[in-house]
Amino acid sequence: MTDNMFEKLFESAVTANTCSGKSEKNRFKTYEARRGDTCMVFVRGMTDKTWEESGNSSLDPDSGIVITMKPKETAESFVAVYRYCEFWNEPRFGNDLKTVPDETQLLIVKKTDGKYMVMLPVCGERFKCVLNGGESSNEFSARVFAWKNNIFSCDDLAFVFTEGDNPFEMIKSCVKSALETMNSPIKTIDEKTYPQIFEYLGWCTWDSMQIRVSEDGIMEKCKEFRQKSVPVKWAIIDDMWAHIKDFYGQTYADFDEMVDMMHRSALYDFEADPIRFPHGLKGCISKIKDYGIKVGMWYPTTGYWRGIDKYGAAYAKLKDYLIETENGYVVPDWRREKSYMYYAAIFDFFKKCGADFVKIDNQSMTRRYYKGLESAGRVAREYHGGLEAAAGEYFDSCMINCMGTASEDMWNRTVSPITRVSGDFLPENREWFAHHVMQCSYTSLLMGQFYFCDWDMWWTDDGQNRKNSLMRAISGGPVYISDKIGRTEAKILEPLMFDDGRILRCDRVCTPTEDCLTVNPTTDGKALKLQNIANGCGIMAVLNIDEKDRPVSAGISGANVCGFAADEYLAYEYFSKEHRVLRGNKSFNAELKNNDDCRLYIFVPIRDGFAPIGRTDKFIAPKSVEYVCGKQIKLIEDGPYAYFDNGEMHFED
Repeated sequence: MTDNMFEKLFESAVTANTCSGKSEKNRFKTYEARRGDTCMVFVRGMTDKTWEESGNSSLDPDSGIVITMKPKETAESFVAVYRYCEFWNEPRFGNDLKTVPDETQLLIVKKTDGKYMVMLPVCGERFKCVLNGGESSNEFSARVFAWKNNIFSCDDLAFVFTEGDNPFEMIKSCVKSALETMNSPIKTIDEKTYPQIFEYLGWCTWDSMQIRVSEDGIMEKCKEFRQKSVPVKWAIIDDMWAHIKDFYGQTYADFDEMVDMMHRSALYDFEADPIRFPHGLKGCISKIKDYGIKVGMWYPTTGYWRGIDKYGAAYAKLKDYLIETENGYVVPDWRREKSYMYYAAIFDFFKKCGADFVKIDNQSMTRRYYKGLESAGRVAREYHGGLEAAAGEYFDSCMINCMGTASEDMWNRTVSPITRVSGDFLPENREWFAHHVMQCSYTSLLMGQFYFCDWDMWWTDDGQNRKNSLMRAISGGPVYISDKIGRTEAKILEPLMFDDGRILRCDRVCTPTEDCLTVNPTTDGKALKLQNIANGCGIMAVLNIDEKDRPVSAGISGANVCGFAADEYLAYEYFSKEHRVLRGNKSFNAELKNNDDCRLYIFVPIRDGFAPIGRTDKFIAPKSVEYVCGKQIKLIEDGPYAYFDNGEMHFED
């Protein structure tokens, strides 16, 4: 590499777009800083004010500066993790960088020589950067903008990139370099502690009761858990438990009409609805805790989907910390001290009612409500600073971030440990399952640098319950169900947990394997392989999500699991109990016949001819092993188990 890595690898040009519609070239330049093999690219310059004094020469709030790039080497394939809607990401695959979608937040390019290029746009001091395709073949752009008028200059980090052989380590290196360069207080996942409460099985009210959640319904579900011996240890009281007067007298025929009604409604008071919760929120939480279940409170950033009712009790209590938007919504003030006071008031109420944690929804709303008030970087930094401070004070940062995968959120949450990575669970929907798995696993490549990833709630009696449970097992994040009253199937949960509800959780965030990164498993005739680590063993789930429901193949090897290394190891498949011994990079082929077919492989190092599998009735079997002494296995909880010794498998009851 030369001293100027960016110039060596790209042909580039910088254009400034102004509010007048005029484009200016040569007034902004890129420059770089290096940290080892990682390159930080900044953009610096100022518009020409001399030709226009009205302010129209300020940078366009949405497309202020565009850095057009054409790599000097041709890309073989790429995957872009991009924001396809306001709140969520998904992957897009391609061979021509011209097709990189707008709002790309992570770009992984596989080159013709087999090496990778990783590019990571950031949300900096003032400006936010996203990637998108260019006008000609193999060309793409970085768009740098502030969502604010009357900004004439820029001197901010736009993106970070690097080249190399290991894309997973490259993403990690890019994140670390960006944070160090920006002198950011944000902690990565390696610096965060997984909350103890989420080591156990949970339940959420949403899919069960939706906006008609009530104390009676929750109590009925708690009784069901006790009767069926389902060891739920925490529950989320979700949308909408609070007092929403707009709901009164309203009916809806289906889900879409319900959502429309929700989005037309504002928060009247943050005490629980007096009809559905006759004993108040405190009384309901107290009753839930009588069942040994801790409680988390769902709360959207805006109070409710249409904000806070100006004539309600919540407004009277919180008005000093609120602002009114141009469209008449009343929402929290974005400034840090106001944001903190707003959430401190809400969290103080929750805490006094007995809540143990919070789930904060509707986070990626910065552009919708705060655009034009201040630069994108500052708004997100201030707003999340107040929210994170309040969550730290009242709940020791035990918070699930939700609907918040926009980069301005990711780059400005300091310590909260968990974020959801998919849109809402849709029961009995095969197309949704494929989209969901793609969303979660590929978004986790990015979000997993900062957070433990939440793959959302699910139903135990859904037609795809086995695959849904397997996905939660390998996710490395929270496991919680949302079954309707009377419909929890306890047997489906058994492979996920011990008798006391403790999850056999993988050690890190689940992502696709390297050979799946730039291959589309819905169209390319290849299986999707997902990887994780548990107790020193490799874990690989293999899925057929081909959109034509045709057979697909997969090469199976422990070498595909990042961080797993063994000269000799046992490859054990959970469902069939088939096994074989492999060495080094050796692999074998597996065929999955249709969309219902799935596999779970456990790769266990063989030492002195011995390999302990652990509990054969648990997905993440290695997590059932407390310790191994010689060839003696101590299990955390008794049950059927298996081990490999001197060339033979042994199954014990």
